[in-house]
Amino acid sequence: MPNKKKKRKLRPWAFLTLVFGGLALLALLVTTLAGSLSKPIEDAALTQKVIQESEEEKTVLEQGMIPPAEEESREDLDVFHDTDSLLLLANKKHPLPDGYAPYDLVEPNVPMVFGSAPLRAQAASAIEEMFAAAANDGITLLLGSGYRSQEYQDQLYSGYSAQYGWEVADTISSRPGYSDHQTGLAADISDHDGATYLSEEMENTPEGAWLKDHAHEYGFIMRYPKGKQEITGYAYEPWHFRYVGVDYATAIYNIDPFYSFEEYFGVEGGDYE
Repeated sequence: MPNKKKKRKLRPWAFLTLVFGGLALLALLVTTLAGSLSKPIEDAALTQKVIQESEEEKTVLEQGMIPPAEEESREDLDVFHDTDSLLLLANKKHPLPDGYAPYDLVEPNVPMVFGSAPLRAQAASAIEEMFAAAANDGITLLLGSGYRSQEYQDQLYSGYSAQYGWEVADTISSRPGYSDHQTGLAADISDHDGATYLSEEMENTPEGAWLKDHAHEYGFIMRYPKGKQEITGYAYEPWHFRYVGVDYATAIYNIDPFYSFEEYFGVEGGDYE
């Protein structure tokens, strides 16, 4: 008879080794599978974030916007009190240094309502470019007023006070030392024949409409916009434009053509103390 082979018995320790080895392999497979499933989700989230940031940056570049400068103003208020700065601030809460007069005043080579309206050099150059661009579009602008000395502002304010009373005068004219015109960066602009000079009717003229749409391209903002008297301290003046530079003017305009200097830079305005 042929010899029968004896069946080998599986020792206990070997059986346990196989069981634990199988469990470890299964755990490894589960971990690998979970990682492969979660990675596309993580990648998709990262991709979406990059796309969103790219779109936001694209919008900023396309519209010529820069972020509101509230943090800058809070960190460095000196820029609004530096007489060399294009952001030199004059309002009812922020007077200018007593007797201040810019050192770089020049007469712009533009048509004028009167014979003289000096501005600081950079603002004068910008207003020449703006008036030329308007003329190319068939719009004739006249420069009515630029820099005003503190003494001259005193005469104007006293005249308005005598005529209307100081409460009314405070809404339409600055007290001496508080005038935007004294910075040398402000300009009162008229329509072609002066018919609406210093009048709210300026907004209904082709000249007023052109300025509202294009002044920012040359660094000017409407200094006292409609509906902002509690913020700026003054009634609506669609003829009064202030030079702040193209970047800031464009940023302000892109938020709202009637956005004020005080709102954009986060500086205090309103009435006198």
